Amino acid sequence: MILINNQKYTTLLTELRYNCCMLKRTLAIQKALSESGYRITQPRRAVIEVILRARRSLSPEEVLARARKIDPSVSLATVYRTLDVLHEQGHLNRVRIGKKGYALVCSERELHFHLVCKRCRSVVELQPDRFSKALMTQLHNLGFAWQQNAIEIIGLCAKCNPAG
Repeated sequence: MILINNQKYTTLLTELRYNCCMLKRTLAIQKALSESGYRITQPRRAVIEVILRARRSLSPEEVLARARKIDPSVSLATVYRTLDVLHEQGHLNRVRIGKKGYALVCSERELHFHLVCKRCRSVVELQPDRFSKALMTQLHNLGFAWQQNAIEIIGLCAKCNPAG
């Protein structure tokens, strides 16, 4: 924690670290897409930024609304095309939520869990822990080559759970 003029700047430093990490990841994704032959247009940049800055899963419509705040020219078609490309390239996961469609979360390279609320469609990512690492070791020992690094657990979030 840094004290300047008797004020705490921990939050500011945390946000700066987060922004730096997101900038690096944004540039890495843009480079990977460019190397794969995709043009990096302003609307596509806006969609990528929205996805990376999201602190929860987003529907394509939510991505559109947020991306238009960055670049008003973003269209729903651009959002879907960009989401498809990001998914194909392994930068984005689609989490199926019943028959209501899917939510979007950034791809993690390590095994992790998605807690999916079937009522409000929120998705919370649990970061890898000892259980995840033990499961990955077991899968490796069995010779199982997994293709998706997320396990989805469907239920009700604390907000939607009446037993709460």
